[in-house]
Amino acid sequence: MKLQTLLWAAVLATLLLFAAVPSAFSIPLLQIYLQGGTYDSTTESWTVTGGTFVLWVIGNVGGPGSEGPIEDVRLAVAYDAGSVPGLMLTPGTTGGYGGFMDTSVPATPTYLQTVTDGSSPILGDGSPLPRTDVYGGSTWWTEFLLGDFTSMDSPMADFITSFPFPSFFSAGQINVYAMQVAPGFSGTLHFDVYGDVHSGNKEKSIFAFPSHDGVAIVPSVPEPASLIMLGSALLGAGCIAFLR
Repeated sequence: MKLQTLLWAAVLATLLLFAAVPSAFSIPLLQIYLQGGTYDSTTESWTVTGGTFVLWVIGNVGGPGSEGPIEDVRLAVAYDAGSVPGLMLTPGTTGGYGGFMDTSVPATPTYLQTVTDGSSPILGDGSPLPRTDVYGGSTWWTEFLLGDFTSMDSPMADFITSFPFPSFFSAGQINVYAMQVAPGFSGTLHFDVYGDVHSGNKEKSIFAFPSHDGVAIVPSVPEPASLIMLGSALLGAGCIAFLR
């Protein structure tokens, strides 16, 4: 009886093993995930709402389908022209969220530039990021350098449609950043990541597919002075109500 149970367990483990392998081959080289977000099938983006959120930048460095280290990974944050999000990025780890282990804290991103001329981010090969649906005359964007992705301390998965299970057939690097916008900002933030890999003797530019990007919807938040005025008004109203 025990032998039969062990045989069935071995068969089940084998089936699960082969079921997991194909998904490892479909993992993109670069992805974005917004922790706790919802995947919007219309925009094909991970979406969160609020003035603070946690961004994952995921690089498939060492698993099937990977092309080795990803160099000069950059993050572009796009928003409506005339807005000033005043983004703060604080490095962190996954903390084991959803089973995705991450043992290394990334370096603080380096601010590169803010672009207001209606152009798109430029890839390492000199071509523009092919996202005409996001960038243009009504869009400004800020670019950060995240550095090279070389570590293989995190399991990978395809972050699309729903939150996935970790695949231990593919290993790579996950950079985690707690993000906060400045008081008074409201609008939509769109996130893209891109970098370079070596293909033979040549360097090739890559980017997260439009189906693997992120969007943060930031509602209007009163600035500190407005909050003080609002608090004073409420206190005054409370005093009047008490006196009556």
